[in-house]
Amino acid sequence: MNNATVVSIRLWVFALALICAGSGVVAAQTPVATSGEMESRLSMAFVGQALIKHDICKSAPESLAHAREALRGADVAFTNLEVAIQPAGQNLAPRSKDAVPAPPVVLDCLKSMGFNMLSLANNHAFDLQVAGMVGTLDEVRQRGFTYAGTGTDADAAAAAGFMNTNRGRVALVAMATGASQLVPETWAAPGRAGVNYLQRMPDGQLNPEHKQRILNAVRAAARESQTVIAYYHNHDWGGARGSGFPPDREKRIGRFETQAWAIEWARELIDAGASVYVAHGDPTLHGVEIYKGRLILHGLGNYIFHSVGGADRYGPLAYVSVVATAEFTNGRLRSARFKPVVLSLVQTGGSPRGTPYLAEGAEAEAILQRLAYLSLRHGAKIRIDPGAQTATLEVP
Repeated sequence: MNNATVVSIRLWVFALALICAGSGVVAAQTPVATSGEMESRLSMAFVGQALIKHDICKSAPESLAHAREALRGADVAFTNLEVAIQPAGQNLAPRSKDAVPAPPVVLDCLKSMGFNMLSLANNHAFDLQVAGMVGTLDEVRQRGFTYAGTGTDADAAAAAGFMNTNRGRVALVAMATGASQLVPETWAAPGRAGVNYLQRMPDGQLNPEHKQRILNAVRAAARESQTVIAYYHNHDWGGARGSGFPPDREKRIGRFETQAWAIEWARELIDAGASVYVAHGDPTLHGVEIYKGRLILHGLGNYIFHSVGGADRYGPLAYVSVVATAEFTNGRLRSARFKPVVLSLVQTGGSPRGTPYLAEGAEAEAILQRLAYLSLRHGAKIRIDPGAQTATLEVP
């Protein structure tokens, strides 16, 4: 390149800078990512739990279309499978009257929606006892899902599931706490199949043995993958202190608040190597936090909620949520945006109560406003675009 060419290029860049300045655009404030950085950006979508008992992909095709739209482009699409799968041709006995069995076709439906990663750690994992838990594992494996959270013993239940994507390797470590269904015999232990359980003891402390096993699993996953998801299914909601009205309403109203001990645990998992923490359990939306450049989703409530309980048990907040889509580079958060979701409240045609759809209008804005309000408590700022009906997290 001769000197005249160099001068010409410099003059062109200078002129472009003047044009940008005159139009109010400051070029220096818009860094351009290198091609290598763009190629390594990993997109992950997270939704509320999937308590799916029916093949809504067939009976509610609009819901399927909305799910595909919300999850489009995500390298990883994650939810918690909140049912026990009853394998075809088997008649497994439910463990209690509150059991939530489902046919294998619901896994095909989740696959059709775009999901490829599942947590199996939750209070319904043992609803069809050991045979059902093993059958669920088999059905999930057959369909190629990456999964974690249950296993043939404590080490297998705590171990990470791994997914290789075109933009890097992703690991999932999943655990559960609380709920009347998760009695000690359902906890995975040496030589005993079960759930990767994290006990919160009567003094409020986390069981040190359980805690260490989980933190070690996260550290091991971080050594083998660029991005680690730590998933927590938490039913430790505190004592009953609500009025119980309307009749049959859940009295443990402390569930609406993200408890200080749960916030501390989320941060410990991040410190151990998790890139993102996501929680379910309380079936309502909780806030978002950025901690040390990593994403914390304190609670995403429900995505599909074919609940066996009465419609009024958890109230209207159980029927709204968001789809959170985040981009990561080498495990660090680059961006996050949110699409609001509403769940059907009544049985209509093939759309059972708790079937998800993308929210619209003032309903969509109200969901995002609540998310922004809850997140501000954690120091996270969310900007809402009412026209696009989406919200964006301000990432430092």
